[in-house]
Amino acid sequence: MIVEIRVDDRLIHGQVALVWTKKLNAKAIVVANDHASKDHIQQMTLKMATPENVKLAIKSMQDAVQLINNPKAKDMRIFVLVNSICDALFLSENIDDIERINIANVGRFDGVDEAEKSKLSSTILLSKSEQVALEQLLASNRKVVHQIVPDNAEKLFHDLMSN
Repeated sequence: MIVEIRVDDRLIHGQVALVWTKKLNAKAIVVANDHASKDHIQQMTLKMATPENVKLAIKSMQDAVQLINNPKAKDMRIFVLVNSICDALFLSENIDDIERINIANVGRFDGVDEAEKSKLSSTILLSKSEQVALEQLLASNRKVVHQIVPDNAEKLFHDLMSN
């Protein structure tokens, strides 16, 4: 079961590895990212940032769906990391057992000019394709939140959009 899909443009970093993994009691992290699944240097970096007692899989989007939908993964507490809302939407459309989707940090390092983006917060900058994906994700009846660190209050994304 996926305890959380986190949209974070940095994928694994200290806050994710140490704080979120512990808070979610995750036993495994799946980085679902087509680029990272092929980039050996990025894979080494992600592995170094992962706590020793947590399993890590770095998979393409399609391979992540197959891995998570495998019946053997049903009883695991899996924390999934993606770096775009488009990728979170893809997983949401292809995986049933998801507790929540946390859109934390997105659009800061994607190479799209900031002037062409919609800024929802200092950590959420949406290109046109990300805006479309967000609308579809919010229409999916999934629990979609914004929570950067566990100490912050969880905000439903619908509420964030209406402010």
